[in-house]
Amino acid sequence: MNTKKIIIYLLILIAIILAGIIFFFNRNFLKTTLAPEKSTTISLQEKTITDNTKPFIIEIIYPQIAGFDDFNQKAKSIIDKEIAEFKKSSLENDNAVKENDPESYTKYPREYALSIGYNKGQIDNNIVSIVFNVYNYEGGAHGASYFVPLNYDIKNKKEIALVDLFGAPSALQEHYLQKISDFCIQDLTKQIIASAGSTEGTWISDGAGPVAENFQFFLINPSTSSGQATITFYFPQYQVAYGAAGDFKVTMPR
Repeated sequence: MNTKKIIIYLLILIAIILAGIIFFFNRNFLKTTLAPEKSTTISLQEKTITDNTKPFIIEIIYPQIAGFDDFNQKAKSIIDKEIAEFKKSSLENDNAVKENDPESYTKYPREYALSIGYNKGQIDNNIVSIVFNVYNYEGGAHGASYFVPLNYDIKNKKEIALVDLFGAPSALQEHYLQKISDFCIQDLTKQIIASAGSTEGTWISDGAGPVAENFQFFLINPSTSSGQATITFYFPQYQVAYGAAGDFKVTMPR
C-alpha cells in the first residue's frame, strides 16, 4: 500500500471520527435546549379557623404551601400569636365590664370578633410574599384593622426586609427610602384628594416620610409578562390620615 492510499484512509477515518463526535454533541445539545425544564408545582392550600365559642367570633383564612415547611411554620405562628393576643385582651375587657356593670353585662352580653384574610403576591420556589389583613374588636367604641406582612426567602429560609429588595448598603438606605417616599406621597395625595377633595387634616408627609418603619407593610408582586416588577405598600388606618379615611395602598415599580 503506497503512501497516497494510507493518507486517504487516514483522512476517511478522521472524517468518520469527527462526524461521530459532532453527532454526539448535537444530540445532547438538542436534548438540553429543546427539552422543557422540570418545574416544581407550587401547591397553595387555604386553612381555615372558625371559633364561635362565646364571647368570640373568629374567622380566619391563611395559606400553607406543600413542601415549604419553614414558611408554613412562620405563617401559622403569626396566626397563633394574633389569636392569643386577641383572646387575652378581649377577656380582660370582658371581665372589666362584668365587674363594673354586672347588670348591663347580664342583659347585653358582649361579643368580640377577630377576622383574618390575606393578599398574595409573588409565590414561587424563591419567594413567597403575603400580607395578612387583620380586623379585631376587643371592646370599646370600635374595632381596629391593620396588616401583618410575611415576605419569605425560601432558599435562605429568612424573612425579606425592604432593604434586601433594593440591594442598598446602609450608607445608601436614605437614598432609596427617599425615592419610595416621594413616589408614595405623590400617589397618596392623589388618592386622598380624589376621595375627600383635599388633604386638609392629614399627615401624609409624616406617615409616608423617608423612614423604614413607614414602609414595613409591603407585598412583593409577581413580575408581569413584560418583566415589570412592582411592590405594593400598605398604609393602615391613622398612618397618613384620620381613621374614617380608612387604609391606603400604593403600588410602585421596583
